[in-house]
This record gives sequence, C-alpha cells and structure tokens, in this order.
Amino acid sequence: MKVLVFGDTHIPTRTDSIPLEFYSHIESTKYQMALITGDLVNEQKMREVLPPLPRSFIVQGNMDFSGTGHNFHELIQIEELKVLLLHGTRIRPRGSIKQLWEVGSHVGAEIIIHGHTHNAAIDLFNDCLFLNPGTITGATGGWSGRATASFFELDIQGDAIEVRLFSTDWKTVRESVNHFVKTDDLITRIK
Repeated sequence: MKVLVFGDTHIPTRTDSIPLEFYSHIESTKYQMALITGDLVNEQKMREVLPPLPRSFIVQGNMDFSGTGHNFHELIQIEELKVLLLHGTRIRPRGSIKQLWEVGSHVGAEIIIHGHTHNAAIDLFNDCLFLNPGTITGATGGWSGRATASFFELDIQGDAIEVRLFSTDWKTVRESVNHFVKTDDLITRIK
C-alpha cells in the first residue's frame, strides 16, 4: 500500500501553495491512502492547492477551525501494522517522543505519525516507529518567510515499511529512503 503523509499546511493563513515539484510528484503517484496530521486551517482551501487525494484520514490540529468533524486522533490498521495518527497539540515539550510513545502504547500503536513541530523526523523509540512529516508548505510562524517543506511517502507491504522523505529548501528537492520491518511485534530498521 502506498501512503501519502503530510500536514501543517496552514492554508490560507500562512501560505497558499505547496512546492511545484511536490505537486507534480503527488499528482503522478498512485496513492491508496493519505494520512494528514492536521493544522490544515481550511480543508477546502488546502484541497484546492493539492492534486486530488485518495481516501484520507485527517486529524484536527490546534490551528484548525472548530467543527471540522475530524477527530484528535485516528488508529488505522494498514497491512500488518497499527498506525496512530495525531497532531500532537497536547504533547509537552512539543514533539516529545517519550510522551508520544506513552500515548501510542495505550492503544497498541506500532507506528505513530504526528505533526505540530513543522520539522520532519524519523525516530525509533521502544521498538516503535515515529514519523513527523514536517510541513508540506514550508509554513512558518507567519507570512514572513518559509521553512523547509517536506512530506513522506510510505510503501507498506505486510510487515515491511519503506519510508521516503521528500524535502526542499526551495532550491533543491532531496529524497531519502529508510527501511523498517516489524518482527515479533517490534519495529526495527533494516540497514
């Protein structure tokens, strides 16, 4: 299963587009699912600047208008893996892997996908995989600039996970690939 993972778009309050190279890549890839970590701000405006999305799971972020109808978290079974999707609003300090693990362990999550920090990250902690796609728009604290833009593409087959991170500093698009596998209910990196 090929899965698009992104979040923290902040459209239209902090930005109004995604990098053209990201748009082209997403448009030409056949995803079966999208996982979105929240802080869309306006879902309709966000969808207008992206190619059509497949079946999507979206969680509410702290900057999303109330009444979006999205939950604060979603637990999703993808192939052999339990994936917890959340924004991370109440995690202190922001992006704390230990606190995210404590939340995820209560629901048996093996992969925890979160946002809120605007910084892409791939971490293993207590045999659990943590993925933060960063911000697909490069949104900062206001309209004054733009940060590195990034998103993930996951290829999940049974208990094997390929994680592709796409990022750009607005001059060069970079791609990195990491491989993980679930063995005996533990997620490990394949070297």
